[in-house]
Amino acid sequence: MEFGEYIRSLRENRNLLLREMAANLNMDVAYLSKIERGNRMARREQVVAFAKALKQDENELIKLWMSEQIVLMLKNEKESTEILKIAEEKISKIVKKGKDLK
Repeated sequence: MEFGEYIRSLRENRNLLLREMAANLNMDVAYLSKIERGNRMARREQVVAFAKALKQDENELIKLWMSEQIVLMLKNEKESTEILKIAEEKISKIVKKGKDLK
């Protein structure tokens, strides 16, 4: 499920109108609607606000949101799987160095 669809389903399961949710987030109704339809990407701070407003685990929502951003970046790349493998190796090295510094 896409991030926006997921946000919409959470909102609807809580019987919140679009305008109510937008008011809770101090966000324009049209902008929230575009996020829910997948026409706009939320910013990280908005994802955190969604998590609080919808009583969801912040880390889980960020993972869903971030994975969608990665997919959008790589969807037209022929070597997307290889790119992800290289990125994973780089992240592992960074984490390992971080652990060594502590």
